Amino acid sequence: MPKMSTSDLKAMLASERANALAAISAARLAEERADAMDYYLGDMSKDMPAQDGRSRAVSTDVADTIEGLMPPLMDIFAGSDEVVRFEPVGPEDEAAAQQETDYVNHVFMQQNPGFMVLYSFIKDALLSKIGIVKVWWEEREEESRETYYDLTDDQFTLLAQAVAESDGAMKIVAHTAHNAG
Repeated sequence: MPKMSTSDLKAMLASERANALAAISAARLAEERADAMDYYLGDMSKDMPAQDGRSRAVSTDVADTIEGLMPPLMDIFAGSDEVVRFEPVGPEDEAAAQQETDYVNHVFMQQNPGFMVLYSFIKDALLSKIGIVKVWWEEREEESRETYYDLTDDQFTLLAQAVAESDGAMKIVAHTAHNAG
């Protein structure tokens, strides 16, 4: 095995040191988060164990503080019709900026549970020092099948015309003609 150069050895040791410090930091953060959850739930036994024969009173100061902060924070972020607003760069951008503002607010608050996303994000940030929101865009096609019975010739003609004008979005799978009588 060839001998490792001094600079390669220093680089490898620096990398290992950084990884070890990151692990220690992550472990410390995980412990702090666990403690925060215990405090939120009123469990102070780690820091203030109850002695035998003494009161086991529970302090909910952490929960009270977090729950007390939630309404004003939610009012700041979700208390108006606009959760987000796009600012125009110039006068020619005003219409587009308003349209973007309306669309993003509609998608966030109407098509998605925007209020609950913000609520859980903010509460997680207060409680565990980090709030994470996963955002993604998903495109999918949904097929539906419709069956029509006893259409008149005019009704079938209108349906066939709509299918023809759909540019392949719709198609007639089967058609059976029945004679009256």
